[in-house]
Amino acid sequence: MNIDRHSIADRIRELIGPLQRHTLEETAARLRVSELALRMSIDPDSPQPTIDTIVGVIREYGVDPMWLLSGEYLTETHRLAEEDSHASVRDALERIGRKSDTPVESMMAVLHETRFN
Repeated sequence: MNIDRHSIADRIRELIGPLQRHTLEETAARLRVSELALRMSIDPDSPQPTIDTIVGVIREYGVDPMWLLSGEYLTETHRLAEEDSHASVRDALERIGRKSDTPVESMMAVLHETRFN
């Protein structure tokens, strides 16, 4: 399994739909992220999905973290994320990180410091 930032950005854009300036601001607020973090996460040319945006999308849209990061759906990680607790979302993302061929150590370090609720 590879974690590809362009694919993550594609899936985020698919979920949030077409954005205009005012809806970008509203969507960022709903995800509890800055407008800049959202813009970076969905940039079509050079996306840099932020962990806060990823967590916000998981929380707001109730998606499976595995699907958002890899395109592969797993009932187990979806169930964990739906519990909407700091530990369960972090655990699901860490499990994905361990299965990934792409180094995600920096993402995991940020996860340990991020508040999800």
